[in-house]
This record gives sequence, structure tokens and C-alpha cells, in this order.
Amino acid sequence: MPKLTLKHPLTFGKKTVDSLTFRDHTIAADYLAFDYKGGVLQRQHLIANLSGTDISLIQQLHGPDYLAASRLADQLLDADEAEPAETREEALQKKSPESLPESAS
Repeated sequence: MPKLTLKHPLTFGKKTVDSLTFRDHTIAADYLAFDYKGGVLQRQHLIANLSGTDISLIQQLHGPDYLAASRLADQLLDADEAEPAETREEALQKKSPESLPESAS
């Protein structure tokens, strides 16, 4: 499962969230995030769905962490559209956060 380590962990009471763990695949319910009005709100709900995280936490992510989570969500959606000959794992590895240029983060 793809894991995103937050550059800016969030603290809630005694609990600190320092990473988001995404499912390694999307499910049909994830696409319901696109029913929300506004592209940013759609993206926030998609990230929340894919990482099993409450939307209120996603909305508090620092900018760089939000953008990294958004890129990871895009990778999962892109993997859905990968050619049948290409496995999901191959598609995700091509676009892993480590393979992105430093300026993209």
C-alpha cells in the first residue's frame, strides 16, 4: 500500500498523524468524491476515501503534503486507466513519488 509520510505532521489531542496510507487500488465508491461541487473539495474527498482518513484531517494538511497526497491519488486513478497489458503495480511504480522531479513536490 502506498504510504505518504507527511512533511508537516498534524496533532490532535494526544494523537499525531505523521503519514497517510492509501489503498493500493481504487473502488467504485471512491469515484463518488466527484459528486461534490468544486474541484478542490472533490480532490479532498477522494484523498480521504483512498487513505481511510476523515475529511477534516485532509482539509488541515499543509500545502506540500496536500499536493503530494493529490499526486498519489492521481497515480491511483491513472492506474485504473492503464493499458490492460500493464499491471497496476507497474503503472504505480512508473509514477511513484520517488520518481517525481524534486521541483514537483
